[in-house]
Amino acid sequence: MVNIKAVAILIVAVLIGSAAGYAMLSNGEDNGIPGGKDNDLPNGEGDKDGYPSSVTITQNDGKKVEVPTPVERICLVNGNAAEFMQVLGVTDRVVGVSDSIKGNPEYGYIYKDVETIGKFSAPSGEKILELDSTVVIGQCTSMPIKDPAALEALGITVILLDCYGINQQSDDLKQLASLFGTEAIDRAEKYIEIYDRTIGSVTDAAFAEDITCYMELSNGKAYTSKAEMNDLIELAGGYNIVTELLQNPTSSTQLLSNEALITYDDGKGPNFIFIRDKNIKDETSAEELYQTLMCRDGWSELEATKNDNIYIVTQSGILSGPRIYIGLVYLAELFHPGELNMSAADLLKEYNETFGFEISSTMGYHHVSS
Repeated sequence: MVNIKAVAILIVAVLIGSAAGYAMLSNGEDNGIPGGKDNDLPNGEGDKDGYPSSVTITQNDGKKVEVPTPVERICLVNGNAAEFMQVLGVTDRVVGVSDSIKGNPEYGYIYKDVETIGKFSAPSGEKILELDSTVVIGQCTSMPIKDPAALEALGITVILLDCYGINQQSDDLKQLASLFGTEAIDRAEKYIEIYDRTIGSVTDAAFAEDITCYMELSNGKAYTSKAEMNDLIELAGGYNIVTELLQNPTSSTQLLSNEALITYDDGKGPNFIFIRDKNIKDETSAEELYQTLMCRDGWSELEATKNDNIYIVTQSGILSGPRIYIGLVYLAELFHPGELNMSAADLLKEYNETFGFEISSTMGYHHVSS
């Protein structure tokens, strides 16, 4: 099994580095943000408030993109960035979004009156320009824009930031905030404070025992060792059995044979089973899914079934992106009850109240045997 303590120490080190980087950003020592010793601006004069006339964004692929600031009209095809825009308090500057953002069941309501610019992979450059915008934000590593060069040929600045990843998203948020001014930077700092505090508390808990688990998507594919989900499970004091059963995965999610699952640990299976399905809307549909799972060969005899440890996670956003720290606590609470001084429910309430969201308090459904 993975050495959880070693992973935790590594993540703490990264977070300390992230905090130091943010201090540089706030002090004007990075990307030309004002506030440094000499209040230097990257391109000469700034606006009347001393904010720089442009900032340089370093994408996740290392490419540097210079952007005139502050950005007043922007388009989004990155769902994580769309949620972070609310965190930063700048959703009023969003004039166009992808259809997947507008249809998101958790935060899509924020953009109900915003124009649609097409699919995340192929936004319409003509529509972006029609909306008097010349900046669009997409993801870099996964779900990318297929032909950013075509947009750039129209004079549109394409920024590719993933805005997810336990060790990456805070840095991406800082860069995102730098596009909009000092108030956005202050709100980013507040988010990072909550994020670091939460990650630190889970790390400090130093769970003594690894709880085995299995997690699959609604398409039946399981998370492998290549997935960010694997890191989240480990940090929460769990052990993803798929890392053992699929030792050379080719992608972050793959199909695992039912036989491999039900024969794990001499037929006991994992301690916990999670199904991530954002399409489940109520207890009735959740129970129907649970009963479907029970029709799988051998599942009724698994320890997770006997101990009522099968969970259907419906609030997909707690397991990746801006709310991942809430999902971390959600998992840790289940794996190690009573060992944390915080709860996922309280963190979600704080997130809603601090950043103005109206995200449902329901994170998932749990079948309890009568």
